[in-house]
Amino acid sequence: MSRAQRKTPSVIIVAGESDNDREVLRHLIRALHPGPCPKVEVIKDKIKLAAAIDQLSPRVETIRKNALAKARDCRADLAGVVVHADLDQVADETYERVRERVTSQLKNGLPCNSALALAAVEMEAWLMQFPDAFPKVRRGWAMRPEDCRKDLAYLPNPKEHLRRHLGKPPYRESDSPLIMEAAVQHGHVSARPSGNNRSFRDFADELASWSM
Repeated sequence: MSRAQRKTPSVIIVAGESDNDREVLRHLIRALHPGPCPKVEVIKDKIKLAAAIDQLSPRVETIRKNALAKARDCRADLAGVVVHADLDQVADETYERVRERVTSQLKNGLPCNSALALAAVEMEAWLMQFPDAFPKVRRGWAMRPEDCRKDLAYLPNPKEHLRRHLGKPPYRESDSPLIMEAAVQHGHVSARPSGNNRSFRDFADELASWSM
């Protein structure tokens, strides 16, 4: 096959607020992507979008430039950009307003598919939708049955909740990628998991709508 006939590979770029959250999304995207998933890479910029609702345009432009540069470094076409942000509050009417404005700015400012991982309240509330993954990471961990029945988009402080109630050793934020990796490896991840969090469903639906 000639070089001209070779298909350029594609890449999905993840941007977000922390290294741990970006790694969580790397695992999650591979599980939820509609079809064969391209390579997933991250950019290290700690850009906060949810807290900058009135200054979105320059921040999205920074994401665009860095995502295109990362794709060039990978010698790949930019297939999509996933942006993480913690809402840092429950999924009330503020969630709807922030999601609508940020999603619109991403669609207008990026030259590819985009998806917003706007976690209510924070990424730990997404992890808690997959209770069977926790003991796969630490034998002493188990979510309480009553927590498995909660609407996790309204749990005020998921990170602290896990530290108090998950078991020993105490949960650390650096455990989050391991938990999502275990959830994916053991087949617990779907667009409609056993746990309940509207913000996760919105992200999964947006990712499922991508045209590749």
